[in-house]
Amino acid sequence: MGSITVHPSQVYTGEYHPYSNDHLSPPRTPLSPTLVDSTQHTERPSIKLKIPSGSSNIVNSEVVDEAGQALYSISSTSKRTTLVAARDNAKVATIEWDRSSPRMVFRRKKMKCKEWLPLAGPETQSRILTHGDVQFTWMDQLTSGHLIPANRPGLAMARWRIKSQTDILILEIFQEALVEPGLLEAIVLSLVLLRSGRSLGDTLDAMNPSHPKYFSQHYRFMYH
Repeated sequence: MGSITVHPSQVYTGEYHPYSNDHLSPPRTPLSPTLVDSTQHTERPSIKLKIPSGSSNIVNSEVVDEAGQALYSISSTSKRTTLVAARDNAKVATIEWDRSSPRMVFRRKKMKCKEWLPLAGPETQSRILTHGDVQFTWMDQLTSGHLIPANRPGLAMARWRIKSQTDILILEIFQEALVEPGLLEAIVLSLVLLRSGRSLGDTLDAMNPSHPKYFSQHYRFMYH
């Protein structure tokens, strides 16, 4: 989809701290070079993308860079979501929701959504994203998430959060992910699935509070 400029001001360590309240904010006071242990802390260039309706309606939104230029558009009907690259208007993926186990077409391959982005375990909402020979885990929380590679478990390759008191989702992607061909598209598509509010066809997904039918399903589960 072409090169993406990484600005020097967008440099963060990207270390995964699951109990931090604001994963994307850099330190308020820059660390003195004399206080930094270079063997443990390395600067990591990153870019920040915005999804204006990512909090409430990611399936009808767009992904924009810091200059406000659209990189992808996401449009939906009740049956289908389409992800399109804005640069050449090329279709990246389609998701078919009109079945109990939704299907998707990505890179000319048709597959079940729950098989492309499976649950990481029987009692978790985290999901596995496989790209090439590398496996990642989306460690999801209610208003944020981290993409952690299996071979470097303490280092986020991407992370997202909902900007406070807005409908904006901020997606930060680190340089290591940007240089991997096709990984940016896979990250965006996986985030659309995660934030769609729709079931991917596996058991725990139906019990996801972000799903529109969660409360009715939860009621039936508890009392019937």
